[in-house]
Formats: sequence, structure tokens, C-alpha cells
Amino acid sequence: MMLKKILTALFLLSWITLPAQSHGDHAKIHIASSNIYQDYSSSRSARLNEPVKPIPTRVELDPAKVELGRRLFEEKRLSQDGSMACRNCHLPEKGGADGKRFSPSIDGGHRDRNTPSIFNVGLMTLYGWLGMPNTLETLTEAIIKSKKGLASSWDIIIPRLVKEPEYLNSFNAIYSDGVQPNNVKDAMAVYQRSLITPNSRFDHYLRGDQNAISQEERKGYDLFKEYGCTSCHQGVALGGNMVAPFNLFKNYLDKRKGAQKLDLGRFKKTKDESDKYVFLVPSLRNVALTAPYFHDGSTDELDDAVDIMGRYMLGRVIHADDRKLIVKFLHTLTGEYQGKPL
Repeated sequence: MMLKKILTALFLLSWITLPAQSHGDHAKIHIASSNIYQDYSSSRSARLNEPVKPIPTRVELDPAKVELGRRLFEEKRLSQDGSMACRNCHLPEKGGADGKRFSPSIDGGHRDRNTPSIFNVGLMTLYGWLGMPNTLETLTEAIIKSKKGLASSWDIIIPRLVKEPEYLNSFNAIYSDGVQPNNVKDAMAVYQRSLITPNSRFDHYLRGDQNAISQEERKGYDLFKEYGCTSCHQGVALGGNMVAPFNLFKNYLDKRKGAQKLDLGRFKKTKDESDKYVFLVPSLRNVALTAPYFHDGSTDELDDAVDIMGRYMLGRVIHADDRKLIVKFLHTLTGEYQGKPL
């Protein structure tokens, strides 16, 4: 058993530390810049050597930009036909996702992949299920222009905003050049960076409060580490900073054949054979609220998701009792938004 644990860990470590060209342009772990994120609740008893870090308790951003970005994020007039806003697919009560397997798209169909949570996106360095190394500004523009997103263009958006006195005044007060595409992207990106969910029970535990989680939840975290889950789900966001193939030890995609058209993952962008079936390692923050899980939304149950990860990503069967404890730990990752529990 111990030998299998060691071999699994070495396999994962060798994969994520190979040169970037072996797995597309950005296979290595990316560390998010934390200049704007501040933590004022450190303690001498904090657990500093853990692979998981607590979410910062504050983020230093221009409040005027945050508010303008929020309005734009909720603005349906950014879409081509005025029917959809970014917020349609990102709901606080659903952990920053929307609870659907595939979100409705503006063309009357559905998006190709499950909608990931928008919470804590500023703590990540890779975005979307393909894990592309965009900035939040370029990601925002891509969604605005996507046929499955807002299907819009700046030629449509800018005149609409200029016609609205409230928007015109807000942009002119914040930006010297007023309503411009780069300023729209900047305000929306600043708002997205504000969407942190600190103060989960597990964050309190990491900061030194030993009573913040139960013994069973602590055992679940120990198992989470022992099985090798932190090889990929680590850092502040427990993910969002690396990509990995969805079939390291067994071909999960064989299981999905016939259910839907197979998703080739990053290969669709990079055309690199080694990127076939490679996807972002998602953040596990607030994961108890963000079902269904995986890029294909193929399960609604955390227990099932843990089982799938064990079999296909770790090459191991995680027994039911251990899965139950790991799921208990995952529930401790639910944080607060704007001072209120999610």
C-alpha cells in the first residue's frame, strides 16, 4: 500500500513538473500574484506548512471600479440581443456557478462545458476548463465575443453604454478616456478579483483554530493528503493553477462514449497531441455548492466525484468510509461572501 502511494505521488509529480512544451504551453503550476490580497488574521498557531493556504481576508481594490464592474457583470445590454448577462451563469447562492449541467447559451442552445464558479477567480492563474493562461481582462473579452457567451462586440456595447448617463458619468469619473473597451474590461476584471470567499471553517483551522473543524473532518483532510489529492488541488484556491489529463490511470472518457461527443480539452486550442483530454484542475473552494461536477457535469454527488478522481486520476479505489470522511472535509471549504456564509 505504501509503495503504491509513493508511486502515485511520483507519477503525478513527474507529470506536473515536465517542461511546459510536453503538455502545451502552461503545464507547470502557476502561482497567483497576491499583491492586492491582504490577510490580517495571522496567528502564531497558524498551520504554515500545509499544501493548502487560507483565503486572504481582504482585497485592496478601487471601490468605484468594483461597483462599476458589478453593474457591468449584471448588465444584459452587453450581450448582442440584450437577453443575457455574465451573472446569468454565476449565482452567489450556487457557489458562483449556476447549478446546471450546461448553462443556456445566447443562441438558444447550451454551452459546451459545465460553468465553473466565478468565486476566487482572482486567486487563480489559469481560466476556463481549458486552463488557458489569460488575464481576467482577456478572459472577459473572450466571453463577451464568444458565440456561446454574450455573442457581442465593442461596436455594439460602447454606443449602448455611452447612451446611458449613469454609465457615462461613472466611466468619466474613473477613467480619463471614459467609455472604452479596455476600461470595460478593467472594471469587470477588478470586480471579479473582489469575489473572494474567505473565513471558511477550514481557513480558521489553517489559521490555528483547532476547534474549527471536527475530528472526522480533520481525518478527511489527512486522507485527502494521503491519497495524493493535494498533488493537484493545492494552494489558496485548492486548484486553478495547473492542468492535467482527465485519465491518468484509467480512461474515463471510454466510460463517457455514447453519452455525448467527447471533449478533446486543451487540444481544441493548442492542437498539441499531448493536450488531448487535458483540462484545468478546478478550485475546490465552495465545492459543496457547485454541483454538478467536472467539465462535463457528469455527476451531482461529491462522493461519486471523489470516487471518480481516485480511480481515474490516482489509480486507486478510495473506499466508501474514506470517501465519506473526505467529503466531510470538502464541506469545510465553504466560505463567506461579503461577510455572510454561503
